[in-house]
Formats: sequence, structure tokens, C-alpha cells
Amino acid sequence: MLVVALGRVNAADSSNNGLLLRNLFGHWPREKLAQVFSSGDNDDSGYFGRYYKLGTQDRRLGTLFYRLKTDASATRVSKTRSPSTAAVNRSSLVAQWVKRLPVDTGFYELIFAPRLSWQMQAWIKDFGPDVVFAQGYNLTFTWLPLIVSEHSSIPLCYYPTDDWPSDLYRSGNNMTRLLNWPARRAVTRSSRELARRSVVRVAFNPAMQEAYSARYQVPFAVLMHGDDAERFAAATPKRMAAHNEFWIVGTGVFDRHRWPLLRDFDRACDILAAAGLRVRATIFPVNSPRELAVRQEQFRHIEFVPCPGHEDLPAILRGADALFLPERFDETVEDIKLCVSSKAHLFMFSGKPIVVYSALGTGLAQYARRSQWAILVDQRNPKDLASAFQRIAEDDQTRQTLIFHARHTARQYHDLAAIQRTFLDMLSPGARYPADV
Repeated sequence: MLVVALGRVNAADSSNNGLLLRNLFGHWPREKLAQVFSSGDNDDSGYFGRYYKLGTQDRRLGTLFYRLKTDASATRVSKTRSPSTAAVNRSSLVAQWVKRLPVDTGFYELIFAPRLSWQMQAWIKDFGPDVVFAQGYNLTFTWLPLIVSEHSSIPLCYYPTDDWPSDLYRSGNNMTRLLNWPARRAVTRSSRELARRSVVRVAFNPAMQEAYSARYQVPFAVLMHGDDAERFAAATPKRMAAHNEFWIVGTGVFDRHRWPLLRDFDRACDILAAAGLRVRATIFPVNSPRELAVRQEQFRHIEFVPCPGHEDLPAILRGADALFLPERFDETVEDIKLCVSSKAHLFMFSGKPIVVYSALGTGLAQYARRSQWAILVDQRNPKDLASAFQRIAEDDQTRQTLIFHARHTARQYHDLAAIQRTFLDMLSPGARYPADV
């Protein structure tokens, strides 16, 4: 299998896509796996047996591309080191906007399009792949697998994990949206070609399967994030709260979309405390929240603890009384209508009741409502959020019903062994599109 994907699949890192692919190919011999990538190298030994990193020879005007990329990185470092130097004037703001315009409109991808260099050709020929695995994400990594497949007559497998064709180069100010039509047209055409030319097509969840099958008029199967239920069953619960405290745990990436929801969560804990519940809330962020933001917030109940590694997280989740899974309520809800949080299946396997806090338009909220594996609070209201946790704390029937539905959903869609078997079956001739896992 030749994986053509933007970020390197390292031996270990916090990348959600890295974890997804490490799990998907977890039972494959390393020597049967190789990757063409362009970023994300953490200098470890890597998870795959071979790697090829894009260089100047692999892009049109590649020398200029990497020179500009280096200059842009140096500029960002310089600004970081001296943020309080002379005030930024109007001309410098205009200059920055002009520099950003080719990136924001996608023109840089059209100018510096990928090419199949003789070095890459020789590397691919030496590896001798049977299948090219593509995920898209940007134009470069949509065009490149198509080029490799056509040149070497190797079949394609397409497995997108979000709806990047709908979002790429669509946002920005009025000028950006006025100028991005060439890149948008290229995205539409190339993503359609990638879907239609692939012999194996996999969607990340049932909502994406339905949308993509209708959009591209070709069948998609479903494979989601997976894990091993026995890994959770074998984990000794680790508790960071007193026996008589109701301990609520959350984890994930807390960015500008999710950070405001922590204020609601803290207020919900106030309401629970006023109702007589001795509550404790711990957030294990995958990213590192800005220290200044944490200090300024002055949360009354929420504490932040570094997130444990993938192997240790089950013990923490199993030690909780309830799990908090926020998504978003802002103007970007529509952007993730086909996405599902990479932590959802881990919460399901934990055997603990879950509360999803998200606008109904997100893929996560739709998934929770459809399969009933969590209490869904789909209006941004701390009182409603507090009420959901109070139901869990006080009603054993609610707890058991949520846990039952979560376990059923995890078995149906997230059993790693079944996912791996199904994926291998899909790659076999005559068995391209099996039933959903």
C-alpha cells in the first residue's frame, strides 16, 4: 500500500489522522507500507516501512516554492519573538494581505502544482505498490495520487475523513471569495475525478457516505475510528476525584470553537453545586491551551491536566462519573456537518455516560441523536447542560440506557478488528463494497 497523504504517519504523535491510519494498518507488515508526504515529520522512526518527502523536484517551480515557504516561516518566527516592536502601520498590513492572498485563494497550489519527478518514479517503482491510498485534503494531495495511479497503472483507494472539497478555498473576505474561483473549480473537478476513478471508496461516517454517494454518483462504504473494547475492559480505572465527588471528564482539542463552551460548562457546574451536587470537572486537552487564556478565565470548577497518551487514556475515562464532549455552536457549524469527533468512540468504549454539547447541525450531534449514545444538548444553555449531568448523577436508568446504546454503537461501527478485516476485504477483487461495519 502506498499512502499519499499530507502529514507523515509517525510512530507516535497526537495527530488524529496519524492514529486513524496507524489503527487501520495496524496488522500490516511495515515493509508492505510506504508513504509520500510533505509535512509533519517528528524525526522518529515512522510507522511505515518507507517514506518519500516531497522536494523541489516534485513541484512545478519547486525551488521558488520552498524558498517562499522558508521566507514565510522565518517571518512568522520573527513576529513571534518580537511582538511588541514598532506599531504595525497600514502599509505593512496591506503587504501582509497581499502575501496571504495567493495562499487564501489557492493560487499557490495552481502555480506550484505537483509533478512526478524521476526520483519519485524510481522510489515508487522500487517499492512496487498494489494500491494507492488517497485522502485528498488539498489540491496537491488530490492531484498527486491521480498522477501516480495513472502513470503506474495502480488502482486507487479514497478515504476522506472530512468534507474538505466543500470547504477548501471557500472562506475569507470578499476579495478572497472573488478571486478563488479557479482554485474552487479545480477542487470540484479533481475531487470528483478522485472519487470516480477510485476502485475502493470509504466514507468516515454514515452521513458522509450518504452525502458523497449522492454527490459523486458512486458507492461509498463506511469505516470510522476504531479501538479494541478489551483494551478498555483491561484498564484499571484511574480517578482524580474523591469518592463522593461527581467527576466529569472532557478531552479533545480545545480551539476557538470549543473554548467558549468551557465557560458554559463551568457555569453548569455552578448550577449543579448550588443544587447540592459535589462536582469536580477536569479537562485533558490534546492541545495546550494558551496559559494566558487559562489564567484570564478564572474558572471556578474546571481544572486542566495534560492529556495522557493513547495507551493511558482508557483508565482516565473509566474513572470518571460522566464524560463531556463539546463541539460548537458558532457560524462554522455547517463546515462540520459530515464530521465526527475522534474522541467519540473512545467515550463509547469507556462504559460511562456521555453528554454531547453541540448545535444540531454538526455531524457529531446528528450521530448522537440518531444512535442515542449520549444525552444531546443542542441549545447553548448552561442550565440545560447542568440538567443533563444531573439526570446522569441521579437516575440510574438514564445511566444504564446511555451506556447500553454507546456499547451497541461502538460494536457496530468502531470495533477495530472488524474495521481492519472489512478494509482488507474491500481491497480484494470482487469484494469492493461490503456492508457497513
